[in-house]
Amino acid sequence: MGGAKPKLMDRSIFEAKHAASEASGAALIEALDKVLGAKAGVAFAEVPVPHRRVERWKYTPTAAWWRDVLAPDIKTVAAAKCDENPVPGLDAYRLVFVNGAFDAAASDLPVHTGVTCMPVSQRHGQKLQVEDAFSPESSDWFASINGRYSQEGMYLRIAQGVEVDRPILIHHHTCGAGTFNVLRHDIVLALNASVKLIHWSTAAAEADGSVNVLTRADIGAGARLHLDKVQDEEGIVRHIAFEDIRQGRASHAEVHTITVRGSWVRNDLAFRINGQGAHAELNGAFLPGEGEFVDNHTTVDHRVPHCTSSENYKGILYGKSTGVFNGKVFVRPDAQQTNAYQQNANILASENSRMNAKPELEIYADDVKCSHGCTVGQFDSDALFYARSRGVGLEAAKAMLVHAFIGDVLKGLSIPEVRLEVEHRLAEKHGWDVWSDHPNDDS
Repeated sequence: MGGAKPKLMDRSIFEAKHAASEASGAALIEALDKVLGAKAGVAFAEVPVPHRRVERWKYTPTAAWWRDVLAPDIKTVAAAKCDENPVPGLDAYRLVFVNGAFDAAASDLPVHTGVTCMPVSQRHGQKLQVEDAFSPESSDWFASINGRYSQEGMYLRIAQGVEVDRPILIHHHTCGAGTFNVLRHDIVLALNASVKLIHWSTAAAEADGSVNVLTRADIGAGARLHLDKVQDEEGIVRHIAFEDIRQGRASHAEVHTITVRGSWVRNDLAFRINGQGAHAELNGAFLPGEGEFVDNHTTVDHRVPHCTSSENYKGILYGKSTGVFNGKVFVRPDAQQTNAYQQNANILASENSRMNAKPELEIYADDVKCSHGCTVGQFDSDALFYARSRGVGLEAAKAMLVHAFIGDVLKGLSIPEVRLEVEHRLAEKHGWDVWSDHPNDDS
């Protein structure tokens, strides 16, 4: 895209390489070459292996990734003994991937005029979207891993004016030890097309593996994408996910990310707003427990005038857990009349939990409305006292406050069955019994 380039935003940043990290990364690449085999030529030389002195990885440890990589024995739902549909009662099309492999028997592909949906491996010569200078693969080492080794994923094309009649569920499941699952989902929505997607990640209790997912979406003029992303992975699973979303004129894109559980999770979302009148919405809730780590990185790049974006991320941290939020909003010189909102609120539910928050605005236009806010605190003592004075136990009172705190994020989940299942899984994890059994009950 033409136009002036802000000096800071598009500057080349020299990131020092760390010898030990480079050695660990090289060993992982060698192992992946042997087990998965390179699917594409991707240059790693200019992208440093992440370490604490790389700004984007300042608060994010990577040592957990340097593990042995093994070829998975289990590649089907039947062998994994897991549910093909993790959301009871959900009426949706379905693509199921077990340890990075597509399970056709467990899947139910869309049959809808104007919709092309299949595993990436079965697209038979139809091209994927190409990466460019702003794609994650060009700036992030783990995204380069995805570009080189992606095994499988969803290929989705929706024709002009088509609204898919049911949501599409993409279920990732990880099991076994040493597995390294690399998935790429490639999505194109034509003029005025519309779809609701659900990305649901699960893992077996004995799992010890790695998951690397990249979702690239090109949203045409007037098109609408709604993505509910739920991460509920037991075991010891390292999960990194990239969303590379490009929006056309008057398009609407929403991504709602809920991390129920996960040993090590990083979500890296990048929105490029290329067309006037577009709106981007990013919401998230994360509730890590003892020993869990959750990192949310977002980038919203306003490139043209008269666009809006909204971010709302909320975290509640239990036990000895760690959270990270790094939200960036860029407003380029030509992007006048931008309205961008960003909010991050966090509760430290224990003395041993830790939250690292870094909201950022980089603005080069003078006729804009941009705001951000960030809070880190503890449970409201007055609200707890009020509830307990009316006979509510301490843990039940805290659960009520949690529900109220993240309720606005949960309301963003567009499908009632998804929201209800998220609430049930959170209640199960934290031992709560005060959540509603009705998905539309906001009381």
